[in-house]
Amino acid sequence: MNNRQRTSRSLLTAAVIAAGAGIIAQPAQAAPSAAAACTYKPTLLPVSQGVVSGHVFATAGTSTYAGRVDSGGSSVPSHAALWKNGVFTDLGTVPGAEDDVTINDVSTSGVVVGTGYHSTGSTGGWPTGEYYPFRSRDGRLEQLPVPAGAKNVVADAISPNGDIYGSGQDAANNRKLFLWPAAQPGTVVTPTNFPAGSSVIDVDADGTLAINAGSRSYLWKDGSLKTLPLPTGATNSQIASISNGRAVGSAAASGEPFGVLWDKNGLAAKLPNSYQAGAINSSGLIVGDSARPRGAALWQLTTAQGAAPGPNVYTVNDAGTLAGSYYKAGTLSMPAIWPCG
Repeated sequence: MNNRQRTSRSLLTAAVIAAGAGIIAQPAQAAPSAAAACTYKPTLLPVSQGVVSGHVFATAGTSTYAGRVDSGGSSVPSHAALWKNGVFTDLGTVPGAEDDVTINDVSTSGVVVGTGYHSTGSTGGWPTGEYYPFRSRDGRLEQLPVPAGAKNVVADAISPNGDIYGSGQDAANNRKLFLWPAAQPGTVVTPTNFPAGSSVIDVDADGTLAINAGSRSYLWKDGSLKTLPLPTGATNSQIASISNGRAVGSAAASGEPFGVLWDKNGLAAKLPNSYQAGAINSSGLIVGDSARPRGAALWQLTTAQGAAPGPNVYTVNDAGTLAGSYYKAGTLSMPAIWPCG
């Protein structure tokens, strides 16, 4: 199971307009919420000497976290970081793409995947550069191979068996889906039979792929593609996370974005007072943003649980532990978790 950072997910923009129709169903209400019974207290994760700030952006299982850490000002590149069973590993930067690093996913075995950035200058005052996919191996990052002519390739998700999924532009500037098979290290293939422009955003424990393509979201398993319904009034959806057969993401109606839960039957439900939903765990605990007031918030399936215990809570693991960053007076935001106590 993958939990992705809230702030990196595709929020719906002005391109999402109020029109069309879809299906919306309210699943049965959950049993009394585990989140409601929790007393969350922040716990700072260990870091190496010299680290002055950092964030957790991805989780796997119950004790694996991935994120980034910083050791200086804007001139010092961020490093990828892994915490597994309480042990911190500074994974460094991506060789050949050291200027920035984005953490997209981590597996239960501790393999981190994401994207490095290489700056090439600026044009008209705007920075220019290219993105490169990476994975971690033996305590460091390495670039993943890309097809000839491909550019701006990102690694988005890793499956339980180690397959890595990403996307980028091919030589003709068409968006393509790429797969780095675990059984064939050092190779990359272009899967077929997926919607044009597909990106695999997350992978469930049973191998189900959560996919965005254009304005729609899909699930793919064992060669079968299922189109997820749009909530009533929405013309666009973006899936963000899947766990135990349930998925969450965002949609919009009448120009207003909101969070969506797709239940195990694929039916869509609007999350109350939500702006977007970014992560869900196997028990149905959801992390996202509330609409009013705007800020990090929690839901247990479709039942709102109120504000998250901190503004920088980004994700949740299968133990119900929240993760992100915590600001302590006199410091910058540091990597942190909030166990359910």
